[in-house]
Amino acid sequence: MRLYKIEVFKLFYRKFFMICLLSVLGILLLYFYFVNVGDERTTVNGNLYTGYKAVQVDREITKEFSGVLTDDIAEQIVEKYGFPSKVEEYYGYFRDQNYLNGFITKYLGNGYFRDWNDYQVSTSLYTISQTDLGRVVEVSGNEITLDYTKGWTVFFDTLQLGMILGSVLILVGVSPVFSEEYQNKMAALLFTSEEGKSKDIIAKIAASFTMTTIIYIVIVSCVFVCIGSVYGFTGKDCIIGTVLGNALNPANPATMKTVSFFAALTLILDYLALLSLCAITVCVSAHFKSLFHAVSVSCMIWLAPLLIRIMGGGAGFILMAGTPLFMIMSGVLLDSFNFLIIPIIIAMCILILCTINGWHIYRIEDKGEENQIG
Repeated sequence: MRLYKIEVFKLFYRKFFMICLLSVLGILLLYFYFVNVGDERTTVNGNLYTGYKAVQVDREITKEFSGVLTDDIAEQIVEKYGFPSKVEEYYGYFRDQNYLNGFITKYLGNGYFRDWNDYQVSTSLYTISQTDLGRVVEVSGNEITLDYTKGWTVFFDTLQLGMILGSVLILVGVSPVFSEEYQNKMAALLFTSEEGKSKDIIAKIAASFTMTTIIYIVIVSCVFVCIGSVYGFTGKDCIIGTVLGNALNPANPATMKTVSFFAALTLILDYLALLSLCAITVCVSAHFKSLFHAVSVSCMIWLAPLLIRIMGGGAGFILMAGTPLFMIMSGVLLDSFNFLIIPIIIAMCILILCTINGWHIYRIEDKGEENQIG
């Protein structure tokens, strides 16, 4: 336990890592408040609201109609708020919509919006049974729930950015675990003690996974606090296909899952992705005696699946869906849901094999250093 605490302390109390951690949290907060909240806009009864006020107004007007969505409810919303129709150049939605009439127009309106110069203003509504929402009801056997879900949309967006930044933190924070000992000529000293031979490797690996877990908890907590303080988490029983952009697809079971189910699955897979990245970084750190090389190679391995995905086509996607870079992406989870077991197995193999290999390589160096000292 003493060695473990020392290793955790060594990993965390580096000035560069602490600066990176604070920078990551700062970037998340800036992105959330200036990109997500700052871009909010809603129009109610001819009055335009923006930013935080827009969110609160949308949340308030949605309460009246929350519950099972019916054709009568849709008609009442259109009667009260009308169809949105204002278009501005280079903006990808009707600029005079609010959350309610925007939702109804998108899924039930007879118009469309493909681009600012390719749209048709809705003049009437289809019945639910005539639309994708109706087909979802037929396939899933569940009614469509209407509620304010913008918080979940922002949640998945911000969480994905947080996981990318968290991955960078792991690459920076875990890479020194073995390589820095070599670089600073400390490995030989560690190997001269009985504790160094038998326990230090396990302590270093455990400290690395502890750092990864704490990074994950800090980022997820930050995201939850940000979303909860502005948007709230209503709409957990709505279907995820209506939350993630244009993802609704009755042929894809993933898009018909509840938001709460998809959020829980995303959090689990994000954690698995960060753990597998930690294992990769530990393994690379054990192979290189220079911190610069360890960080560089770990970063290249982390980003390599992107290139393989581009060149590999369909087969490449199936394989790359289980890598740390792709597993944190909500869109990839939707697309790979039908064969999700394959990415999970790939991630677990990466986690186990890389951890074992890192442990094995450092033990080899242990014996080599011991022989040299002897």
